[in-house]
Amino acid sequence: MSPTLTHAERDVLLARAAALESQLYPLDDDTPEPVGPARVKLLDTYYQVLHEYGDRLPRVPVARCPHTRQVLKRALDPFGLDGPFWHKSCIVEIEEPAAPPTFMVLLGALDLHGRTPAEAKAEVIPGPDVPFVVPRLLGLPGMKAVISQQTLETRDTAYLISYFSGERIQFQLRHQHWLRQDLWFPNESGGTSWLTKNDPWDFDLAAWIESGHLSWVMPGDSEMKLCDRQSGLTCPFVGLVGDQHPQTLTGGTVVRMPMPDAMIVDPFQ
Repeated sequence: MSPTLTHAERDVLLARAAALESQLYPLDDDTPEPVGPARVKLLDTYYQVLHEYGDRLPRVPVARCPHTRQVLKRALDPFGLDGPFWHKSCIVEIEEPAAPPTFMVLLGALDLHGRTPAEAKAEVIPGPDVPFVVPRLLGLPGMKAVISQQTLETRDTAYLISYFSGERIQFQLRHQHWLRQDLWFPNESGGTSWLTKNDPWDFDLAAWIESGHLSWVMPGDSEMKLCDRQSGLTCPFVGLVGDQHPQTLTGGTVVRMPMPDAMIVDPFQ
């Protein structure tokens, strides 16, 4: 893997990608789209730039598995919400570090602390302001969750909720990952199918800690030590104040959406 991006290097890559995209898909009706070999060359360069962006994003520790004690690392763009990593329609294929075999799904929340996300032009669906759990997931065999946080360079706070189980959980019973709208999974015919989970959230973290289903990592703990109800520590994620509705960031604005309600989502609506 190439060296991790600095903020300046990342911005240069995004500027190059934007310039290439404007050549591929001109906004000016009088400017024709490139065709033939010229288009192929532009596309190749465009995807090379996006690949470098995805390949060089930081991979950060986000949880320690309660079952195996292995650390889970995931990619993260900490520099701003304009990066394709954040986009709902993410077109960058990001190779993640190998996860513990018990890892099931990563969910999350994002607190902007009142900031206007002017850089978020493309649609971003980062969840509510404050962390939550999905009771349906925690009702699956062996399932436990771990909460941690990452502070972005924008001073936004990302709350990462990782789910682990020592049991075999079918893909279609899991959940789409954080920032993504759909859950893709292998089907019986050897292809892939997809659906959108709409599971209700629960913000009463204290009750789930007491039940033994929820652990946490203290902010800033580089060793990723798991804390739980027996640790004698107060969980810093309990009782956080913020809007619990999911947010959609687009065009530099924040729009609050209805709460998940378990209704089946029609993918064609």
